Amino acid sequence: MKDQQTNNIGTQEEVNNATPWQENAQQDGNNMPSPGKNESVGTNDKPLTTEGFHTLLKFNTIELSDARTAYATEISDLKQEYDDTLTEILEKEQLANLELRAAREEFEIAKEKYEQTLRELKKERNEAGRKQNVGKAEAKNRWTSANEEIQAKRHDIFEWYRNSGGGTHGSRGRAPAPRLDQREERRNER
Repeated sequence: MKDQQTNNIGTQEEVNNATPWQENAQQDGNNMPSPGKNESVGTNDKPLTTEGFHTLLKFNTIELSDARTAYATEISDLKQEYDDTLTEILEKEQLANLELRAAREEFEIAKEKYEQTLRELKKERNEAGRKQNVGKAEAKNRWTSANEEIQAKRHDIFEWYRNSGGGTHGSRGRAPAPRLDQREERRNER
């Protein structure tokens, strides 16, 4: 914007530095267009002198230079704004990348910790299963030993009972539970 003001001042100086003939021509109504206005260029009925041509060309060149300078200033301002915005965006991207790396590192640490905990839990589970299997085996061994002892005692009880004359009812000489055919005979006797 400051450059535009400087350029406008330069244009004003060119107008102020006009030759006396240019000033007289404009004041006399020579139909010479004022600088920066092209509405009557080419529509004037009077012939254009060489000096008038050079004056108009000079003003036209100044106007073109001012427009070019304004355009270059605007493009420069837009480029600077773009560069500043791009710098901010790149800084945000770098910050986001740093945050992502930190998050990945935290994730990797947490993942490692989780896997370690999982391995420990598997070991505990295996140990608990092994302990249960050992306990079941020991319980079965105790049961088997106890069962064999009890069965052996039972066998000894039956042997002792049979050897001591058990199983017959005194004088009748029959067993406490007669056979099926003996029961039928008794029924028939009655």
